[in-house]
Amino acid sequence: MSKGDSIIIGVPVPLEFAKANTDFLQGIDLALEDINADGINGKQIKLEIVDDQGNFKTAVDIAQEFSEDTRMVAVIGHWFSDICLPVSNMYEEAGILTIVPTVSNPDLTDKGYKYVFQNITSDKKIAEEMCVYAQGKGYDRVVVCYEESSYGQNLADAIEKEAGNTGIKIVDRSSGLVTEEQFIKAHDKWMALEFDAVLLAVNMPEGANFISSLRKMDQDVGIISADGLDVGNFIDVLGQDAEGVVMITSYSPYKQTPELIQFTQKYQDKYNEQPDVWAVQGYESLQLIGHAIKQTNSYSPAALADYLHKMEPWQTVLGKITFNEYGEIDGREVYTKTVIDGQFKYVD
Repeated sequence: MSKGDSIIIGVPVPLEFAKANTDFLQGIDLALEDINADGINGKQIKLEIVDDQGNFKTAVDIAQEFSEDTRMVAVIGHWFSDICLPVSNMYEEAGILTIVPTVSNPDLTDKGYKYVFQNITSDKKIAEEMCVYAQGKGYDRVVVCYEESSYGQNLADAIEKEAGNTGIKIVDRSSGLVTEEQFIKAHDKWMALEFDAVLLAVNMPEGANFISSLRKMDQDVGIISADGLDVGNFIDVLGQDAEGVVMITSYSPYKQTPELIQFTQKYQDKYNEQPDVWAVQGYESLQLIGHAIKQTNSYSPAALADYLHKMEPWQTVLGKITFNEYGEIDGREVYTKTVIDGQFKYVD
């Protein structure tokens, strides 16, 4: 699959969104630098970073091009679940190793693909932690608001299920709130239903718009979000409206493992800033492929996929991970953080 001195890996990503909201590409670039410093069996990794624009048709065209490229060893992507879920089937049929670092939808692994691996905590675990936190704060009656995408709908379903397990009552489930009139009407309804908090299953920038609109009517209501809002400019975008927002995420900069300390130092030296969760996701996804190639001494996607399914716990920046028979990650912890005085503070 690999020709000459290069191992070809495709990275389809919505470039404008990724660059404006995340450090994902910087994380991948740092991993590329680390791996290519020594090389892999005398070869260098070469990335083909392409802009899928967050557009389904564009993503399908890219997937078709990658699938027909016999040099392509692996793909990291796509970013959004509405694109990734159907497109991953194309990579599966083409026999291309696919690492998915941003889509937490369990539908990705339910199909039992051989070549597709979900390198991110699933919606179920995130939803469970959201509900545990809500229960601990005494939020007995909550509203679930979600975006109309497979990510939003599936996470909302997971929240609803976990709420039932923790004794929390969901008094309303809502999507598609855009105008001020819609927000006022919805908030009046929620007040009548005596709600305590809102649990969000949305991405940026929709999430920021929602929070700003809600804060205009209610400064004190609890807001708990999944990691769809965990982007580097969250507080900058929302300003004072970010205060008190709680976020469940798979990354904490305060987990003092040697691997995380080393990664953070290298990242700060290169970019002069702290990495976000998406920088870690990008870094670990490329490192994972490099690790599989080194361990198998192979560039065959089939051999790499077989290795990852049976891989012994492997030490990453965020801890030791494995993958089950469906390609779902195991070993990732989740963390809770909240905005206090304009800064994220992690909650024990």
